[in-house]
Amino acid sequence: MDYNIVHGFAQGLLEDMPAFVVIADSENGMVLMQNSYAERIFGAINRIDEAASGNTLQFNAGERIDNRFEYNSNINGSWYWISHYATDWIGMDSKAIRAEIFIGVDYMRVKNNMLLNMEALSSESQGPVNAVNQLEKQVRDYKNGIGATFSVVYADINDVKTINETGGEQAGDEYVSAVIKVIKSSIRGTDIFVHIGGDDFLLIFPKCHQRVCENIMAAMVNKLDIMNSERDTNYSISYGVLEVNNSSLADVDTIMGEIVNRMRKMKEMSVMIG
Repeated sequence: MDYNIVHGFAQGLLEDMPAFVVIADSENGMVLMQNSYAERIFGAINRIDEAASGNTLQFNAGERIDNRFEYNSNINGSWYWISHYATDWIGMDSKAIRAEIFIGVDYMRVKNNMLLNMEALSSESQGPVNAVNQLEKQVRDYKNGIGATFSVVYADINDVKTINETGGEQAGDEYVSAVIKVIKSSIRGTDIFVHIGGDDFLLIFPKCHQRVCENIMAAMVNKLDIMNSERDTNYSISYGVLEVNNSSLADVDTIMGEIVNRMRKMKEMSVMIG
C-alpha cells in the first residue's frame, strides 16, 4: 500500500471539514496533522499536552461514550463540542502508530443537528484508511479467486465549498446530507458505501460489470436532477468508474489512481459545459 495516498486523502479531507481536527501521536503528544480550521483557532500546534503553554494544546478527558470521549470546552470565547478518539494511524514512515484524534465543532451547530458525521476520519466504517482497507479486501478476494469481477467508483460532490461560502455552512451540510441519501438509496444491498470524509466517497460494487455500475450511477444522477427541479437547487456529483476484470488492474494504488483521475476529468468537463 502507498501510504502517501492515505495521507493525501486525509489532509485534503481535513481541510474540507467544518470543524477543527488535530491528530497527535499518543506516545509523545507530537501533532501529526491539523487542518487550517484548527490553525485559525489555535495557531500552529506542536504538541498535545496536559497543560497548554506556547505551541501546546490542552484537552480534557471528558465523558467516555462507546469508543470516544466527549466534552464541551470554551475556546477563545466560543463553546466547542469535542470528540476525542484513540485510533490506529499510519506514520510518514509507513509504520502503524497509536494516535489521538480531536474533532471540535461549534456547539450551536451540534445543538441544531446540522453537522454531518463528525466521525468521518475515525469511525470503523468510515474514513480514508477504511476506504483503502475495503478495496484491499476486494482485490485480495479477486486475486485469490474468491471474488468475481467488480467495479469501483470514486465520487465527489461538486461545489460544496462554493455553497459553504455563498449560503453558509448549514446550506453546505444540507447539500452533502441530501446527496448521501440519494447515493445510499441508489446502490444495491450488496454494494459497499464508504464516506471517506467531507464530500468524497468510495463505492464498491461486487460482482458488477462497468456497464451495470454506470447505469446505477446514471440513475443516481437522474434522482439528483429530479430533486433539483423540486427544490430549485443545483446538486451534482462527479465520479470515476472502473471495472476490475484482470490481474493487471487488481492493485489498490492503480485502481485508486485511475478512478480519481476519471472523476477529475468528469469534474473538469462539467466545469467546461457550465
